[in-house]
Amino acid sequence: MKQKRHYNPKRKRQIRIGITFAAAFLFVLFIAFSPSFEREAPSVEFANNSFWNLASPLEIAIRDNRELSSYRVALYYGETELTLSEGTLSGQNEVVLQAQFPPDQKSPPKESVKLSIEAVDASYWNLFRGNKTLLTYTLTIDRKNPVVNVVANSYGISLGGSALVVFEARDENIDEIKIVTKTKREFAAAPFYKSGFYAALIGRDIEENDWAAYVYASDLAGNRTQSRIPFFLKDTRLRRSNITLTKRFLEGKVEDMFVSHGPAEQTADALERFIFVNETLRQKSLKTIEDHTKPKGLAHTDRFSVERFAPLASAAQVAGFGDRRDYYYDGKPASHSFHYGIDLASVKEAAIKASNGGSVIFAEENGVYGNMSIVDHGLGLYTIYGHCTQLHVSAEDAVKAGDRLGTTGTTGFALGDHVHFEVRVQGVAVTPIEWMDSNWIKANIVNIQEDAKTVINGRE
Repeated sequence: MKQKRHYNPKRKRQIRIGITFAAAFLFVLFIAFSPSFEREAPSVEFANNSFWNLASPLEIAIRDNRELSSYRVALYYGETELTLSEGTLSGQNEVVLQAQFPPDQKSPPKESVKLSIEAVDASYWNLFRGNKTLLTYTLTIDRKNPVVNVVANSYGISLGGSALVVFEARDENIDEIKIVTKTKREFAAAPFYKSGFYAALIGRDIEENDWAAYVYASDLAGNRTQSRIPFFLKDTRLRRSNITLTKRFLEGKVEDMFVSHGPAEQTADALERFIFVNETLRQKSLKTIEDHTKPKGLAHTDRFSVERFAPLASAAQVAGFGDRRDYYYDGKPASHSFHYGIDLASVKEAAIKASNGGSVIFAEENGVYGNMSIVDHGLGLYTIYGHCTQLHVSAEDAVKAGDRLGTTGTTGFALGDHVHFEVRVQGVAVTPIEWMDSNWIKANIVNIQEDAKTVINGRE
């Protein structure tokens, strides 16, 4: 006989409560882990340096891990609330703004304003109102351009030549001071003599025919001034040589260089090996030099002084600066290269000596240059000594005039015993002949500084 179950209201209530708690727990889990309820606020990128000139756009990037909903960029000063940019978004997780001050709006009467950047995402969090980021910045308004004046400069600059310029650059909020050229090359300037004045050595590359140089200054607000330096441009006739590649040459030095520096799979034919050495390896060697001599911060100077360079006693020049070498194989053009220094020779393994003091910044093997050293003489002037049999200096050594740097040789892509002497001005290869001439140094370096000091002192 079946026993009859009795109705238990207490148990029914416990079951209902359990179901309710379980449903609530699952709902909480859903909210906690559902992407629609994510709780990460949007991020804002704004390169704030506390200054603005009202003319340059404010570059602002707003991003969200999922989706943005809206944004607003506003300016506050006095009783004015000015919206610079705003919008609603759908399906986007990023917006990059160029917030402009309206051209028809009067400039703020105060020197500082408040900038507000607000961004909201499309999350259902915060009672479906989304996550919000609100950032405020104080910006100082500065609409004055820096003052720039050329004080003194070398009269002219040759193709492949060097020059010095001394100039004035002033601004309460100065940011960047440099020399720029028409070819987009840049040179650093060193603080010179008295506050607000600067000096820069610059070089004109052998391939920069259409050339001009400018003093450039900018401030933290984005105001810029550019003033042309009145250089007279001098033409230089550069030598061009046609060279026929011989079997002996390709199977000699070229093969040795390829075996030492070429790829592991050395299946290239003789011409391909030459092209690798003359182009790929050469470019790698040149990049090493450029990396060590490129523009960088320069120390204050009251007087930059060097004597004429003469690295090799009783030397004969066996190759010139700027030579273009066109190579032919079987009567057809094969490759070409430029010679960025001069080659000096006397006797086998002759002593190479420093003509001026400086700091050794490189002293090791460098591809087609062989064993090579670089000496930093200050103000962006560097001298390079290649193809050495031995190096008598190491990186970070301080050298003075008369110290032995190494001995001439045939290391690297060299056939006869010599030293490859190269001069770089802030990364640019310039003719060493100017720096080997005392009269040129006096007229273009020493006198320019003295003339500049006379002008500067006269302004006091």
